[in-house]
Amino acid sequence: MRTRPAVSLCLLLLLGLAGCAGFRGGWESFAYLGDTPPDTRGLAELPEFSRPPLVASGLELAVTLDNSLRTYDTHLYLFVLPLYVSPRPVYFDNRTPGRTRVYITVTPRVPGFVFRPQQAVLGFANRRFTGSAGFEFAQWDAQGKAATQAGRWEHQPRQDGFVLGEVGRRYLLSIDFATPVPSPELHDITVDLSQALSAPDQPPLPPIRFVPLRWKQGYT
Repeated sequence: MRTRPAVSLCLLLLLGLAGCAGFRGGWESFAYLGDTPPDTRGLAELPEFSRPPLVASGLELAVTLDNSLRTYDTHLYLFVLPLYVSPRPVYFDNRTPGRTRVYITVTPRVPGFVFRPQQAVLGFANRRFTGSAGFEFAQWDAQGKAATQAGRWEHQPRQDGFVLGEVGRRYLLSIDFATPVPSPELHDITVDLSQALSAPDQPPLPPIRFVPLRWKQGYT
């Protein structure tokens, strides 16, 4: 008995889906403290939560920019033949043209830290931009109050003067800057949080610098 064309086509499609894979990569900005860029070998393969935190002035930080740039994306058929190639660069984390968002995960080790997003400064290419808005990402109930279990995860606005009142708690903060995202291949990107995250009796945070980091990942 002959196999009908429609059935054959379906079988080919199923085999194709089962055998599809791909690889993609590009550039991102990796944050560090100090004047000497770190050795970034092996960092691109680490999940973001596994990367070492920045430690300074009574707190731990993780700082990322939404300027991760995908420079290639290749889909493979049966893991060998190119099925689709996308060479067009894409800032896939940035969804708002003309805005750069800096994500800041903060864990205070001493009390008294205050978040002042409008005092933050983003610098690159001999230009400086002050923060235009600040947010906290967490679970919120229907009344907009913090929820510990059931609740909706979203970004809530935070104005200057937001107190990080719980020592040891991880605060998921972010700051918007009114500028298109800087290229992750730049070597002069800085974020100054010395006035945006401060506490009594703690020295000011040093500038946070960024080094270009090439990333790549495979997928099926």
